[in-house]
Amino acid sequence: MNRNRPSTILVVDDDPRNIRLMESILKTSGYAVITAEDGEQALDAVARQRPDAVLLDVMMPRMSGFEVLNRLRSQYETRLLPIIMVTALNALEEKVQALETGADDFLSKPVNRMEMLAKLRSILRVKSLHDEVEQTRLQLEAKNRELIQVEHLKEKLTQMVVHDLKNPLSGIVGNLQLLELQGPGMPAESFREILARTQEGARQLMALIMNILDVARMEEEKLVLRRQELRPESLLADCIRQAEGLSKKVGVDLHLKVEGVPGPVDADPELTGRVLANLVTNALKHTPPGGRVEVGAAEQGDQVRFWVEDTGEGISEEILPRVFDKFVVGTAGADPEAGSYGTGLGLTFCKMAVEAHGGSIGVQSKAGMGSKFSFTLPRGGLSQS
Repeated sequence: MNRNRPSTILVVDDDPRNIRLMESILKTSGYAVITAEDGEQALDAVARQRPDAVLLDVMMPRMSGFEVLNRLRSQYETRLLPIIMVTALNALEEKVQALETGADDFLSKPVNRMEMLAKLRSILRVKSLHDEVEQTRLQLEAKNRELIQVEHLKEKLTQMVVHDLKNPLSGIVGNLQLLELQGPGMPAESFREILARTQEGARQLMALIMNILDVARMEEEKLVLRRQELRPESLLADCIRQAEGLSKKVGVDLHLKVEGVPGPVDADPELTGRVLANLVTNALKHTPPGGRVEVGAAEQGDQVRFWVEDTGEGISEEILPRVFDKFVVGTAGADPEAGSYGTGLGLTFCKMAVEAHGGSIGVQSKAGMGSKFSFTLPRGGLSQS
């Protein structure tokens, strides 16, 4: 029952004079009133207008008040609807039948004004309590569903994090064991190759850990940006240098493209470098051997636009609108529910980090035709936050 509006009372009686009398009493007492002259009209009014209480005549043609009462009590939606039976009969058995059938109270005709209003106030108070209990029940059910979903998400995240941390860690352990087995006499070229693979595994491991930590800190607004003026060419060159090992491993060409001479950007060097590294690593992992990944930058008004474009698998239509959401993973060939490898936090980190700088990030992709991620950062010399 909405306490900001008057309670609505349905008056059901086959005698228009009785309807007019009760309607007059109720309206002058501040109630809204709807009326019905038989049982069918009453059931229709309850279904369409959802009154807060019903004054229901017992003796009516075609369908008695007891039949209407039975119908209302048999339906889940109206099982608790407050109903007062109104009867001209004074026999005790009629009143007992009304209560046993499910009526909340009864009135005898001719209706006494004070008695009717007192009984209405009483059952409406009870209804208000029922409504509060039902609202609380619905809220608890919704919270319970949320908790179940969060628990499921937590389990899924734990599995993904363990899986993703295990992969680079296994590579590091394997490479160290290989170094131990071959000993000091290992050829220098082999040593450098194993060392490069070990460093790449360590870098991936650190990136996964930092993504998890920084997404949590940015959500709590505890991450402080350490801005400085950075040259886009230097950012891209550092990114390509770090990704060279993975590029060779997966057999994908990595290219740098700088349009014009973009001015410096106003950004946190560590976060910006990791945004580029995440995007390039994703592109290399999702591009088949012989493919190409381009990393570029160009001026765009008072900002600098960066992009990472690949000739890889592309992103599925189901995933594309949610690709920056937490724990969303997948590619064009992946099951939208199962997703692909990755915790689904890398792109979330990218979005939050770019937006923390006052920039924006987006993606263009088609299944089987590659993807292009691009983001903007403010140019140097702008006001810092």
